[in-house]
Amino acid sequence: MTATVVIAVSDLLFQTRIEGAVAAMGLTPLIADTAQRLDAALESRVLAAVFDVHEAAFAPNEAIARASAAGTRVLAFGRHTSPKDLRAARVAGAEIVVPRSELVDRLPELLRRLLPEDDADIVEADSASL
Repeated sequence: MTATVVIAVSDLLFQTRIEGAVAAMGLTPLIADTAQRLDAALESRVLAAVFDVHEAAFAPNEAIARASAAGTRVLAFGRHTSPKDLRAARVAGAEIVVPRSELVDRLPELLRRLLPEDDADIVEADSASL
């Protein structure tokens, strides 16, 4: 059984890109684009979660705090023109917070940084080709 990464993003462009990168790493992507799906996902043990800090489907910072408190490692991203929202995600418990452009440019690397050291062997060596 592979580790699960929750994708709390409703924007289909970013959702699809993140889902593909997660799957290419040998991990199981789980889309949580509604509050109900996110709540259900956070109740189960998941390795990591990726949040859009501007997600309208739920309160992202509250969800980030719940995920972090449950031991889920969090990557958050948002518009570079909203540094206040990016800082709030960090305060809420996100381990990695980046603007959208950096997420696009460095997605596989950022996902690898979320993996605990003992789970690093999950990552396929060729994930850099994404």
